[in-house]
Amino acid sequence: MGELKLGWPVWIGVVSEDLEAQRRFYRDVLGLQEMEAGESWIEFDMGSKRVFELIARDPEVPQYVTGGYVVGFEVDDIRAAAAELTARGVEQVSEIEGGSESGQYWCYFRDGEGNLLEIAQRI
Repeated sequence: MGELKLGWPVWIGVVSEDLEAQRRFYRDVLGLQEMEAGESWIEFDMGSKRVFELIARDPEVPQYVTGGYVVGFEVDDIRAAAAELTARGVEQVSEIEGGSESGQYWCYFRDGEGNLLEIAQRI
């Protein structure tokens, strides 16, 4: 097997049933600073280039079918890391997404109990 080096999580997401209720909780109750938002996601600044994101549950998107927490680990080379995880028998949930417009690439996998995890490479 090849080498796989996961960095400290740089992203944590919560797949949410009610995005607006979650926004109010994390922003208004917990006091997190909202950075950006789209129709199906909201990002909060956690400092040191770390992001906490709320994502709307979506039965059409494999990685967002069920609610729950997702942790995103930073990697140096997403293609090599994805290939290594696949070689180790880890279930890949999505293709590599993102690019220069988002400043990073990301891809989703499932751990041994079916929990979602992400690997991400900053550009």
